[in-house]
Amino acid sequence: MQHHSNPERLAVVPVALGAAALSAALLLFPREDERPAAAAAEEIVDTFFIGRFVLLAVMSLVLLGCLFLLLVYHLMEPVLAKPLRSR
Repeated sequence: MQHHSNPERLAVVPVALGAAALSAALLLFPREDERPAAAAAEEIVDTFFIGRFVLLAVMSLVLLGCLFLLLVYHLMEPVLAKPLRSR
């Protein structure tokens, strides 16, 4: 299998980091107004708090695993020397 060294191969790194950052920002973004309603006497509790952070931890582990595989299979790929032609 022949691989060419071009900068497009490394485009996966910013794409993966951007997707992880966007996902983390959307997970932490509040879904409702943070100001408490004046008429509400009960306390508002985020019931999915632990689930969101478990999802964030799993996504972080997947990102680290993907970056490790990128390192092993693309960045550390051996470059074989071309044979010299003697005249």
